[in-house]
Amino acid sequence: MSNNLVIEYSKATKHVCLCTVISIVLIIIFMLSPLNQFIITSIFGKIIILTLLGYTLYANFIQNNQFSKKFNVVMMNTTWDPVKTNILCSYVFSLFLIILILSVIKSLF
Repeated sequence: MSNNLVIEYSKATKHVCLCTVISIVLIIIFMLSPLNQFIITSIFGKIIILTLLGYTLYANFIQNNQFSKKFNVVMMNTTWDPVKTNILCSYVFSLFLIILILSVIKSLF
């Protein structure tokens, strides 16, 4: 059971990573390249970036909640293991995704 759960979590993490890489490539293309000068292309690209980053944040948050509930992880417990470290790092990653979303929104206006 736990081996299958870890494999599911690994696949979900791979999916989140892929979405993040695509978002970063789109940020480079639509925000840092000369395409930023074209208003319609820039706005369209930023909306796609925001949608993809929002989905990535949602998927990351959902997978973490499901994983921690299925593994019965109590963060306030005194013992610390790699599963808790992974979950904590994933929440920190979510925080950075929120900061990235806010910076894209700021550049949109």
